[in-house]
Amino acid sequence: MKKCVPRDYKIHRHCFTSSYPVIEPFLTEFPNLYVGFTALITYSSATDARNAVRKIPLNRILLETDAPYFLPRQVSKDVCRFSHPGMGIHTLQEVSLLKGEDMSTVLSTVRNNTVQLYGI
Repeated sequence: MKKCVPRDYKIHRHCFTSSYPVIEPFLTEFPNLYVGFTALITYSSATDARNAVRKIPLNRILLETDAPYFLPRQVSKDVCRFSHPGMGIHTLQEVSLLKGEDMSTVLSTVRNNTVQLYGI
């Protein structure tokens, strides 16, 4: 990417499920790169992604649903078989827990991140 993408280019690393060492060089090289997390992080078995949330600065994180995939752990398939944007609250809550921040701080920061990246 360093050969093809300008350093200041705005990047959304969609649906990140890997470990911090995988994303860290990109965060360092591209200051406008944001990392999106889905409800996958609500599962304790998603160790790598959960640890990445803990290490990535909050001002570089986005929330995603990746609907219809990644049903949050808290939602039974008997209640709903598919993820949708209304379930983003579960990802917000999990990021808050993993970062040790209150939900309003996380929501405000993530909203600002979205504005910075997409201008909306």
